Amino acid sequence: MEVWIYGVRPVEELLRRRPHQVAEVWLARQDEVQRRIRRQAEASGIRCRVCRPEEIAKRAQSSAHQSIAARAPLPEYLDWQGLLTKLRKAQAVSLLVLDCIQDPQNLGALLRVADGVGARAVVIPQDRAAGFSPAVLSASAGAGEWVPLVQVKNLRRALEELKQEGFWVVAADPGGERDFQEVDYPARTALVIGSEGEGIRPLVLRACDQRVRIPLRGKVMSLNAAVAAGVVLFEVVRQAQAREKGPDHRKGTKTPAP
Repeated sequence: MEVWIYGVRPVEELLRRRPHQVAEVWLARQDEVQRRIRRQAEASGIRCRVCRPEEIAKRAQSSAHQSIAARAPLPEYLDWQGLLTKLRKAQAVSLLVLDCIQDPQNLGALLRVADGVGARAVVIPQDRAAGFSPAVLSASAGAGEWVPLVQVKNLRRALEELKQEGFWVVAADPGGERDFQEVDYPARTALVIGSEGEGIRPLVLRACDQRVRIPLRGKVMSLNAAVAAGVVLFEVVRQAQAREKGPDHRKGTKTPAP
């Protein structure tokens, strides 16, 4: 089913990733950015139409369209077994696992974080969770076109399968037993992030190998889910890069994961 994907970066990345699926592009400005996108679309044989902003708003059903929208299907989800097959071929890999993130803005921001750190995929439950939508793609600034999103029926079971594949499963949790900077993250790490309201569900939390906390210094003792994911995942990436450079580049005493 086709939808209207809106926003400058989402449309640009859509045209880069899967131009063959784009039916048309509507533009409401004639600045250099939109001229560049129009040239990109027309080079792929995609019909472009100049229109009024309110026409785009009506089709996108959003005022955050940035005067551009494209008609195309949503990205496809990656199959869980397909992901496991790909993971078996990689030695150093990180995953982001989301437990019941229902806000499209949060999911989009988390996809953007996952893309920024080079995570292999984002895993979400099929129920009680946001999935692909134009709003999610908009909030991801186009990252949703590149980061595989995987839906699973049972998140706890999926974590157990990841552990069988050699992953160390870490939960970012305010009640975590260790500071996230004190942990030595192995080459295959899956980070679990819960919703801002409820956190990680107890059954999912019990499936994790370790819980880590982010020490906060302010008065409000909580972080946005995407910020929390970014803080921990960039530490995972920093350690991976340090391992590649050798022991002289690793600072501090860590608690190794079994």
